[in-house]
Amino acid sequence: MSSPAVIAKATGLRDTIARGDAGLAILRAQLMPVMVAILSERLGGLVRQLTAVEFAQMVADDLDELRLLGFDLPRSAGQYIAEWVRLGILIRDNSGRDETVELSASAQVVIRFVAGLDTHGRSVTRSRLANVADLLAKLARDTDAHKEGRLAALRAEQDEISRQITQVEEGQYSPIDTDEALERLAEVLRLASEIPGDFAQVSSDLRAINAGLREKIIDSGGSRGDVLDAVFAGVDLIDTSEAGRSFGAFNALLADRQRSEAFEDSIGQVLSRDFAIPLDDREKTFLADFMPALENESAHVRATMTGFSRSLRSFVQTRAYEEHRVLRDSLARTQAESLKAARQVKLTTRLGYSLPSTSVGLASLGTWRLYNPADVRTAEPVVAQHLGTLDIEALRARVR
Repeated sequence: MSSPAVIAKATGLRDTIARGDAGLAILRAQLMPVMVAILSERLGGLVRQLTAVEFAQMVADDLDELRLLGFDLPRSAGQYIAEWVRLGILIRDNSGRDETVELSASAQVVIRFVAGLDTHGRSVTRSRLANVADLLAKLARDTDAHKEGRLAALRAEQDEISRQITQVEEGQYSPIDTDEALERLAEVLRLASEIPGDFAQVSSDLRAINAGLREKIIDSGGSRGDVLDAVFAGVDLIDTSEAGRSFGAFNALLADRQRSEAFEDSIGQVLSRDFAIPLDDREKTFLADFMPALENESAHVRATMTGFSRSLRSFVQTRAYEEHRVLRDSLARTQAESLKAARQVKLTTRLGYSLPSTSVGLASLGTWRLYNPADVRTAEPVVAQHLGTLDIEALRARVR
């Protein structure tokens, strides 16, 4: 008997592959090691977004170094970046003053997985099991609707804390050993390294919501007032979406200054302990910059949400959606007429008509020349022309 889970998983993966998932494009790439190394280093850590110019320079420097080591990299940095954008691995954002690039959510997941294959870290099975046990205990306590069960769980936790306090007061307590401390810290670093990917997923969800709302506006057949009532009926649909609500809850937690200060204080204490001395500079920097990086990412996502809301509102209020409706209707009519014609005219039939296609001329910035107004300055003296009397009848005759 087949399992419904197998069928659902196989169907979902088939649809993902059919869509041309960016993560799968990375796994299929011939230069996957180079791609993963560059993207994980430049955009896979706490720095999740860079300006296009800065990122292109970094990629160019990395390619030069890799070529010296024998890697066959015949294309330029700009060509590789353009290919990554086309595959959906990189997302370009032109909404701000400078164009920026960042990894797509799917690319974040795959790059983190592939980069982790090369990591031979300490086993964290015990630490993970302890985390799971603690989370389950808190979940069972906080979801208990009965007063007796909740009080029993809280009192048991209180008794355990009292026991530990008594041991410390009597001098019977000693810190955990270095191996266990490093094990717990490794688990903390692993969990913390996944948070930038969560930001990427939220941004991806917000883009999908924004695109879906625009399609809904275009497809709706009502007037401008009806569209405004449906989309902006006193609520901001982007803020109240699932992605918006989850980010809002995270942002509220991050905005709690008391909790944030306690978090930063804990990081400072951990880095000052003797067991943290073996950590490399990269791991120490990651922990030290963790909270500022989260605040920057939070501000970026908030700006993205605000930008989507404003552009969506402008899309309706300026009646730009009506132009898209006209284009949609024209395409639909063209497709319908094409289907009718296909029943009578074969695809190989020559129609004797050439359809000119539009194109954009591409040229390097090095070929551009600055505009000099002096080049078109008139060298000859300007001759004044004396005006005559206007003949209204002669003007009418010329107009006719």
